[in-house]
Amino acid sequence: MSRPAFLFVVLCVVWGSNWLAVKLAIVDAPPLAFATVRSLGAGLAMLAIAGGRETLALLRAQPGRVVATALLANTLTYAGLYWGTAQVPSGLAAIVNNALMPIGLAAFGAAMGEERLTPRGVAGIAIGVAGLVLLFARRSAGDGTPLALAGLAAVVAATFAYCAGSIAARPLLRAAAPMAVGSLQMLFGALMLVPFTLALEPIDPAAWAGLASPASLAGLAWLIVAGGVAGMTIYLKLLHDWGPTRAGMYAFVAPIVATALGAAVLDERLGLPELAGGGLMLAAAGLVLRDARRPAPAEPA
Repeated sequence: MSRPAFLFVVLCVVWGSNWLAVKLAIVDAPPLAFATVRSLGAGLAMLAIAGGRETLALLRAQPGRVVATALLANTLTYAGLYWGTAQVPSGLAAIVNNALMPIGLAAFGAAMGEERLTPRGVAGIAIGVAGLVLLFARRSAGDGTPLALAGLAAVVAATFAYCAGSIAARPLLRAAAPMAVGSLQMLFGALMLVPFTLALEPIDPAAWAGLASPASLAGLAWLIVAGGVAGMTIYLKLLHDWGPTRAGMYAFVAPIVATALGAAVLDERLGLPELAGGGLMLAAAGLVLRDARRPAPAEPA
């Protein structure tokens, strides 16, 4: 197995595990407050590893792009996903988020000159979307109330914000290491999450005390070290090396890990539709990742 392929597998396992960590952690803690603390912790840890010299040099050279990518890929993404998922069934939110992720990455990548769409890539995305529908079909029933529709719209907007932010960050990755780029995204994203947190989760001392519960602290530790520092660094490296579409295939593999962990730890239902959906998603990812053996598109000047 090549080093990029190994890193991709690690990313899928880590980010697939994030779903379980978040699900257990936010039982006691306000979701947006938890996301803010997690982003701040991961950003500080990445900054300590990356060092201040390269990070500050990048910030001085491209402050507008740094702030814009943090706003898109972190602040708006977390605010929309956490709020939107609270209004609709988690299965429906998962289908929409993970199905739109590779589509958005490929579309924004092509529009911004960072990607070339191929028939193999388009076919893989279509197969993966079908697999996602099967994987989460039994958990996707929702209603058509205005609040539910607003929640669904928030998930869609958050997903496309993440895709646009990821593509906009690619030029930063040509100027600095993934650790430096990720630290700035996390730190500025956390700062800009504060007003969303205060607006959507008014301070309730009893609720905010849940951030210090054992489950929240354990989830926070995992999401800072594994999901944040390791996962973000690997994703940004793959985004630079493989391009948006191939790097975005984690959205078809990580949900399989999340579903398997849910069945093993939380006794969630796992049957033939879920197995069939997982098989289709793996086939889709394999189809697209085979393009990784081809030379990557030339980097824009």
